Amino acid sequence: MSTRKLLESMKPGTIATLAGVGWREGTEAASTDAGWPVGVVRNAKGELIVVDYHGHRVFRIDRAGIVHRFAGDGVPGFRGDGGPALDARFNSPHDLWQDRHGNLFVSDLLNYRIRRIDAATGVITTIAGCGRRGRGGDGGPATAAELDITCGIATDRAGNLYLSDELACTVRRVDARTGIISRFAGIGVGGYNGDGIPALEAALYHPEHLAFDSRDQLYICDNSNDRIRRVDGRGILTTVLGNPFSAGVDGQHSRSSSGDGGPAVEATIIMPDSLFVDGRNDIYVGEKYGFRIRHVDARTGIVRTVVGTGVPGFGADGEVGERSQINACEVGLWVDPDGSVLWTDCSGRLRRVDPRTRIVTTLFGGTSVGDGGPASAAFLTGPAGIAVAGDGTIYFADTWNQRVRAIAPDGTIRTVAGTGVRHYGGDGGPATEAYLGNPASVAVDAAGNLYIADPRHSHIRRVDRSGTITAYVGNGFPRDRGDGGSRLNAEITAPRTVAIGPDGALFLGDVVGRIRRVDAATGRIETVVGTGIPGYRGDGGPATQARITQPAAIAFDREGNLLFVDSGSHCVRLVDRAGKITTVAGSGEAGFSADGTPATRARLASPSGVAVDARGRIYIAEAGNHRIRRVERDGALVTLAGSGEAGDAGDGGPALSCRFNELAAIALIEPDGLLVSDHFNSRLRIVKLDRG
Repeated sequence: MSTRKLLESMKPGTIATLAGVGWREGTEAASTDAGWPVGVVRNAKGELIVVDYHGHRVFRIDRAGIVHRFAGDGVPGFRGDGGPALDARFNSPHDLWQDRHGNLFVSDLLNYRIRRIDAATGVITTIAGCGRRGRGGDGGPATAAELDITCGIATDRAGNLYLSDELACTVRRVDARTGIISRFAGIGVGGYNGDGIPALEAALYHPEHLAFDSRDQLYICDNSNDRIRRVDGRGILTTVLGNPFSAGVDGQHSRSSSGDGGPAVEATIIMPDSLFVDGRNDIYVGEKYGFRIRHVDARTGIVRTVVGTGVPGFGADGEVGERSQINACEVGLWVDPDGSVLWTDCSGRLRRVDPRTRIVTTLFGGTSVGDGGPASAAFLTGPAGIAVAGDGTIYFADTWNQRVRAIAPDGTIRTVAGTGVRHYGGDGGPATEAYLGNPASVAVDAAGNLYIADPRHSHIRRVDRSGTITAYVGNGFPRDRGDGGSRLNAEITAPRTVAIGPDGALFLGDVVGRIRRVDAATGRIETVVGTGIPGYRGDGGPATQARITQPAAIAFDREGNLLFVDSGSHCVRLVDRAGKITTVAGSGEAGFSADGTPATRARLASPSGVAVDARGRIYIAEAGNHRIRRVERDGALVTLAGSGEAGDAGDGGPALSCRFNELAAIALIEPDGLLVSDHFNSRLRIVKLDRG
């Protein structure tokens, strides 16, 4: 159905889904959207347990291949300890470990906790981490300790828990009997200082996944050292795979993936991120940026490639493993007793290599994202910024699918940039063959050129009308430099928003606290809002002297005034054509204010999107309050959509009763449509507005 026909079929004040099937259960896993799968294990029943990082859930795939929700309700947050895991809330769950009793351990990444799901009761509890990010607590109870980004977890035969604090560059141990946490490996400073030394004296560099062999020896993905390290029963650390100096020049560290057919200790790997040790003590390793899964035979010490060519890609089913492209391997790696290798990569899929035929198939996540069909049946993962072109085409950033998608006026969807691979590359070629890094925002100019904010690589990219992609702003170095010079020499930092001004200039929101403008004719870049120092001040004065925090969306009214979401300051601000800045909504304090409150005195919570209609009314997406608000001409704030409760409900009914799950962006379709990126529900929704 076309977008216009959908709007015409709706009553004013109602909501519907325009694109995306959202998450489902009770369906065949092989044709179900998997979100962003990471950790995976197989339980004693033969079922697969899969963590969805983006969806804040854990799924179970039964032996018939049907997917079920196993833990987490899909809303980011923290709750549920002491109760059923199904009712719990996670915040970006990541790694998964199963002990010999079938209990599951989940690294609840942004809650800074390790949580345990009891195999017998299904009850979830926290066993490490107090919920505060940090490095403190060694020598005390694990539940009172601070954790950093904890990507790896494992248990030994005695039930002691080991966890990798990636940024702290340590591995810590929680004693099963006492619950006391202590440092087990790493000195707390990233680096490499040799092998054959006590693990407590060894330098690690971003340790990731962990695993134990049958001798209770711990293996560590020493990610940025490009090695797999092993700690033996005496506490001595050695390298068992990876020698980045072997391929270097004059003893320098070399980044390559090579050495198949030779000794593992002479091979090279690039950023090992996933790890499995099977019952024979064979080692399997997923390379994040080597784009391979490697196998080390425990008997011979010889390394080989199981799957991957070393070139990133969205590989198709039916290909032979070592000739099939794969994406970055992060966390999820499992080997069945029959030798089947299962992995999750950054393509939104759980895949398998058959040990006999070496053929690759998809077990969870589908083999396509639905291009060429109706948008309502497509797979989206974390939609964000939206732009509507003059011909009615809707462009949006499909962030975690690593694509930019377009919905034609007739309702069909296609990919216009990205392959599904999270990487950087492809400039000068077709945009549909290029790599993107979590695209966050899009804009379209009057000539039909498409602009993409690529925050992971600190670039703005442009797709011209022929479909060719190029770097448009930024040199890839995430620093705060370049004003007064060329757009391509500028150093911008993780831009989250991009927009085209009335004069055709490009505006981008730099995460350091600036909005910068690129002149369409000269390519000169300059700051128009902010000083680069985060904060909230400067109203009534020059915008270039004001402090702003995390500009998240930019829009323009008919007078040419610039409006932007100052997300970190919980407000929406306006810069007039003379360059003076004022706040038009939000008091600067997070919270909620009832309808009818003057917008400038109201409390907002993490606003994420802004739009302005032809009458000058301002529309605001409030991610923290799960509502869409509007500032009327008299300055009063009213709610247009959202009950204020997080969730996934309400299609076909009143927009005021619906539930959103982290609003990411909004855009108007004049005169009566409002598009909404419902980020964690992985759907693009539409509200029918009253034309009054």
